[in-house]
Amino acid sequence: MTDPDYSLRTTQTMRSNPLSSSTVIAYNHPAAPSDSPVQTTPILFGIQGGQGSFNEEAIQHFLKHSPFANSPDAAQVRYLYTSGNVMDALQRGEIHVGQCAIYNSVGGYVEETTTALESAPVKILREFEIKIAHAIMIRPDQEFSKIDTVMCHSQVLAQCKTNLKTKYPQLKQTSGEGEMVDNAKTAEALAHRILPDNTAVMGSKVLASIYGLQVLEDNLQDAAQNYTRFIHVVLK
Repeated sequence: MTDPDYSLRTTQTMRSNPLSSSTVIAYNHPAAPSDSPVQTTPILFGIQGGQGSFNEEAIQHFLKHSPFANSPDAAQVRYLYTSGNVMDALQRGEIHVGQCAIYNSVGGYVEETTTALESAPVKILREFEIKIAHAIMIRPDQEFSKIDTVMCHSQVLAQCKTNLKTKYPQLKQTSGEGEMVDNAKTAEALAHRILPDNTAVMGSKVLASIYGLQVLEDNLQDAAQNYTRFIHVVLK
């Protein structure tokens, strides 16, 4: 893949949250009009999550509030599930831009991403944040009385630590490995009966509508103002 010849326009916005700096950088290919990111080939964004993940919500938020909103065909999104997969895809030339969650206002730095960044020859183009709300879900045919495990990303467990302890003390907390670390992957696995019937999953309530799950409870995050910062990276 030939990388587009980007020029960058940056705008800075501030707000009174610990994650206060949000930078938006719009791409402009030489073949595109100055006010549009339209180009001969779309910019390929590879994201850390799957369909229904917070990473998908983040990239949709970014595209909606950037010049891409006027030219939706100029951007394509690929679901890569893990930060490691994102860095690998960048280095193989399969995507132009990678997106990963880097920091949460409650859970702190996302270890999955910081570890992947350590050895990746990338640079950060922008950082932005979205508000996060967590739901706990099961299949409609599961009996909650038989649920004894909840599986989700370790960041979800950290962001919902107190509420999970108070409301669901009987549930063993665990995270998946490989691509199963992604909340969208675990939701899909539960829906397809790959996970045991005693398992609940967590993540965006959007996952319930995608995979036919039942939301037991939404807004389980401990902090009402629960923000996650995302980064866009490209090869150096």
